[in-house]
Amino acid sequence: MKKIPPLSFCFFSFLSVLSFAQLPSPESQLGFQVGADRKLADWKEIISYFALLDKASDRLQMMEFGKSTGGRPLVLAVITSPQNFARLEDILNIQRRLADPRQVHPDSLASYLRRGRSVVMINCSIHSTEIAASQMAMELAYKLANAADATTQEILDNVILLLSPSSNPDGIQLVVDWYKKYLGTPYEGASPPWLYHPYAGHDDNRDWFMLNLAETKLITAALYHKWFPQILYDVHQMGDKGPRFFFPPFYEVSNPNIDPILLRSIMLIGGHVTTDLAANGFTGIATEWRFDTWWHGGMRSAPYYHNVVGLLSEAASCKLATPVEIKFEEIGGGGFGLLNAREFQTNFPEPWKGGWWRLRDIVDLELTASYSILTLAARYRDQWLHNFYRLGQRAIAKGRSDSPRSYVMPLQQHDPAAAQKSLDIMLLQGTEILRAKQSFVADGAHYPAGTFVIDLAQPYRNNIVTLFEKQKYPEKRRYPGGPLEQPYDVTGWTLPLQMGVQYFACSQEIRDLAADTLKNAFKLPAAQLSAGQFTLANVPSEKAEYFVVSPNSLDAYRLANRLLKNNQPVLWNRDRATEKNLAAGDLLIPAAQTSSEELMRAAENLNIDITNGTANANAWRLKQPRVGIYRSYAPTADEGWTRFVLDEFEFEYKTLEDGDVRRGDFVSQFDAIIFPDQTDSTILLGRRSDDDENKYPPEFTGGIGTVGLANVRHFVEQGGTLLALDSATRLFIRQWALPVVNELENVKASEFSAPGSLLRGIVDSNHPIAFGMPRETTLFFGNSAAFSVKDGKAIVKYPLQNPLLSGWLQGEAKIQGKAALVEVSLGRGRVILFGFRPQHRGQTYATFKLVFNSLWYAAAEDVNKGKSVIAEE
Repeated sequence: MKKIPPLSFCFFSFLSVLSFAQLPSPESQLGFQVGADRKLADWKEIISYFALLDKASDRLQMMEFGKSTGGRPLVLAVITSPQNFARLEDILNIQRRLADPRQVHPDSLASYLRRGRSVVMINCSIHSTEIAASQMAMELAYKLANAADATTQEILDNVILLLSPSSNPDGIQLVVDWYKKYLGTPYEGASPPWLYHPYAGHDDNRDWFMLNLAETKLITAALYHKWFPQILYDVHQMGDKGPRFFFPPFYEVSNPNIDPILLRSIMLIGGHVTTDLAANGFTGIATEWRFDTWWHGGMRSAPYYHNVVGLLSEAASCKLATPVEIKFEEIGGGGFGLLNAREFQTNFPEPWKGGWWRLRDIVDLELTASYSILTLAARYRDQWLHNFYRLGQRAIAKGRSDSPRSYVMPLQQHDPAAAQKSLDIMLLQGTEILRAKQSFVADGAHYPAGTFVIDLAQPYRNNIVTLFEKQKYPEKRRYPGGPLEQPYDVTGWTLPLQMGVQYFACSQEIRDLAADTLKNAFKLPAAQLSAGQFTLANVPSEKAEYFVVSPNSLDAYRLANRLLKNNQPVLWNRDRATEKNLAAGDLLIPAAQTSSEELMRAAENLNIDITNGTANANAWRLKQPRVGIYRSYAPTADEGWTRFVLDEFEFEYKTLEDGDVRRGDFVSQFDAIIFPDQTDSTILLGRRSDDDENKYPPEFTGGIGTVGLANVRHFVEQGGTLLALDSATRLFIRQWALPVVNELENVKASEFSAPGSLLRGIVDSNHPIAFGMPRETTLFFGNSAAFSVKDGKAIVKYPLQNPLLSGWLQGEAKIQGKAALVEVSLGRGRVILFGFRPQHRGQTYATFKLVFNSLWYAAAEDVNKGKSVIAEE
């Protein structure tokens, strides 16, 4: 082989350096430095810059892997050395095998550890007003693609970085557009008066086990079906008057299903990052503060149960890109673990002295932390890979030794649609699900062929257990006899309970009895089984007067809404018991007006059971309900989730904003109006026009006001139906003197507490609002309400025994026997008070029907009289 003379070598080295020097910097494309005062790049500019780097550098490839909820491209910038790109398929194959140690022959492990690379994901600005990380991502990518120093080269050689500029591009565009519109006005730097995710707002980081959103589905598929990272770093911001930066270790309440190796790894990285921050002169750095590792469902917490080190940082914010001046005496406490951010603590050894705080300060913190993580991932590559392998091994071993050994999901389910959805959720998270080829016995119970089995001897065992077991939040009080230390999020989230799905934990292994794995029986990113796994829509061939559909399956609501949209008649049986084999709430579809072919088209991909029935005059005629959803200019995620759930089940609705309610011209336009969970003062008063901290244009202030409240009452008195969810109930009970009392309203936190728990509810399933419900259900209760009813109908009550199913509950005697869901008449209409959140985060499938039935009830007409239903008959 011909050697290149030294002069030629120098020439080629010069060309290489020159090519790197010609890489476009963010500043050269944007016209300003990343993090400059009052300057922000929007989503189009961000991905345009990454596309330029893709073309100019052999260290970066931009990959689009789907579309956001709003249709914008979701992208990953994959950054590593050219040599690693050349053998990317080999590296991904190694990742896949290390993720499942059952695929690794002991003789191959050393080779995999030598040839493998640490995979790190850095996710930026999932919360779009926490805007700095989306800007920082461009500078981080440029540095890694351009720099020639030894540290950068070590990272490129040993790490594959998955850099997400934002997992919420819709919000980035909205926030930047809003900021630029009001730049230079008194409203500069305020957050937009709308949710920055089209459905979830801030809750887009609360969807990482339910996987409702397009973004969480796509990223989950990428994480646990393709890339299998060892480390995930989720970059956030917080308020401006506390510490300047939080980085783990986390606060002490931890979920026992997190492997100790992961908790130790978090400590290891935390020590490295915070030491680097201190060495670079940053102050105000907090650890072991406020943010815990109890809850499953966040972007950095869901990875723990997939054997990934999940990291979070929280930087103090400015006003989007506008600097803020903070005096030292304005810096306050920060909650658990750090009572005063002006004083020395072991976990806060160098307080910040106050002064101006800028977007660039945040960018510098996040850049330093990112480089520190990547350096550690590169330097101890073999350790990260080996521990990743060990974590899978330990999970499998625990699945074989600990009880339960498996979970069984019977075919006979009250709600087959919810059961199918729960399987889809687990499959997308990488769960291996088996289906019995033959009948079997487990723990003395007999199960037929076709039963679904989740054997726990698999790498993601901890994820399955954490979602299926009932949580018991550890009791930790601020002081002896004092109130419970509140969790960072909820205390209980057991998936089958929220879904209303029956399952059993088994102490024996069933793998030998149940075969036919479903692990790969779906296509990414949909990751769902074909419809009809529990009940397959099949129109009877015999002629009859009606097709009959049970309301037990949530898919019945999709079917009815499809038929109603096509102006095909649907009747709603109201009999409590009949001799004609009909149940209360059954849907009756006249065979003379809907052919079997039309019905099958409408029932496509639905889990429903269709039978035949004869005439039944005692029914209501369903109409498509005209639904309004109140949306405040002080936005709440509960409003977005309400829209999401109605969209999922094909209900139509319109939005009512504060000005619409004040004008009052909606009274004749709707059958039902929903007020989502929001405080009474926010609904009534909205944003203040005299708020010096966050000024808003006048059209975004004021709430519904007393005029709007009077208009809503007139709507109800004229025959409308009002649904008030959770905190919103307080406004209408107090302002309208409804004959209902919330028994928890003035109770001290030291006497009663249920901070995001799952409680048992007893259902009157003969009431139209509860048609299709079982006698017992699961309610999501977030320090919500419990009613005494003086005049009205209690549709759901708490039992006389302790109602706790999962999470934490103190003071249960105060709600035992009290009502959770109440119907109160007002004029010709009704108010339906939900003392819980029936559609919480799109997770509570068990109580969706209570909302859907309320909407149908509002618009149903008596078949004989042709009039709307005013009250239950």
